[in-house]
Amino acid sequence: MLSLQDGLAVAFNCKLLLDLDMSDADQMVLAGSRPSHSSPIDGLHSRCSMVMLVDIFVIGMVLYPYSLIPAGVGLILWLAYKKKVSWAYWFAPILMGLASLLFLFLLAGQMYSLFSGSGGSILLALLMAWAAFSSIRFIRIHFHPVYRMGYSGVGVNESGLEIHEGEMLASCPTCLAVLAINPQLLSLEDKCPHCEGRLVRSEEE
Repeated sequence: MLSLQDGLAVAFNCKLLLDLDMSDADQMVLAGSRPSHSSPIDGLHSRCSMVMLVDIFVIGMVLYPYSLIPAGVGLILWLAYKKKVSWAYWFAPILMGLASLLFLFLLAGQMYSLFSGSGGSILLALLMAWAAFSSIRFIRIHFHPVYRMGYSGVGVNESGLEIHEGEMLASCPTCLAVLAINPQLLSLEDKCPHCEGRLVRSEEE
């Protein structure tokens, strides 16, 4: 039987691979275009689906042996979300939020053990903190209007979102905030209004 520690290790490895894959999030989405299977929005949805599945697995590991019914419900929600069923949209950030709270709770336990001298692991505490931060990043994606439109299959022009001539939608490579930008006017000095990260990376970066 897979132990809780082994299960969390598997979840952390999956989350690490997904988080590293977020480097593709700075691809452009043409204004007015309808999302396709090769679009960045669909790529984000695929990664969000995988994170949701990993978080369901983690919650199931913690609730074992009483996780059969919750796991079944979670898999139904995951399948509906993966198929972009409208009612399943907000269940993804809810489950990710529950997983984040779980990681923070386990982090608090590790910190208490470390400071009280009763054991604990600095590495495990760092992994818990990173896992919580990673889940929160994916939660934030669901509040971006463009991602919601991509999930529902609505084009930018159809949504009534105001995009000026020459502008296109792009996601910040640091915080994934969706911005309307004019690519011809971008420079190395331009920063994201949300995280102050650079919108254009130099070759050295």
